Amino acid sequence: MQNIDPGVFTRKMREIIRDEPKAFAYDVGLSLSAVYNYLNGRVPTTDVLFRIARYSGQPMESFLVDPEATEVIATRKAA
Repeated sequence: MQNIDPGVFTRKMREIIRDEPKAFAYDVGLSLSAVYNYLNGRVPTTDVLFRIARYSGQPMESFLVDPEATEVIATRKAA
């Protein structure tokens, strides 16, 4: 089992939001202050994460786990 990496979540959020946090907040149904909390490292609840993932078209897991770290773990287990 892997740990949730808030840094991965923050990085993904910045990629999605870019320079439009107000529009993103409106589209996903969040307050602007919640969006800024997420941009500063807070990980949302599962239902909010689901809405963000759905908006972005990416799986929820991609917001929580570094794909490079996953590959390293998989390689170690296979060896």
